[in-house]
Amino acid sequence: MIVGLGTALLGYLIKYREWTFLIAGYDTSTDVPKEVAANIVGNLAIRVGVATIVFGLFAAVTSLPETVTLAFAAIVLLGAGRTIYRLQTYQKTPT
Repeated sequence: MIVGLGTALLGYLIKYREWTFLIAGYDTSTDVPKEVAANIVGNLAIRVGVATIVFGLFAAVTSLPETVTLAFAAIVLLGAGRTIYRLQTYQKTPT
């Protein structure tokens, strides 16, 4: 649960304070604007943090089946993959 709180806090700092220096490999010279990168990565971190907190609470009060643990891991990995894809394929919208 503590890891989930830390992850959610980092997500908040990335998304709302735009601390993009916390994003590994992000460079301001890329085509992806700072605001977009902060929004996409911050959202992921907040969601993973909240999911980790909930998972930790359930794991603390009951014995979770292995399939639930594997599903949680798969959801986190798919979310990370989706975030990477969104950042790699970002295109500015015409104004």
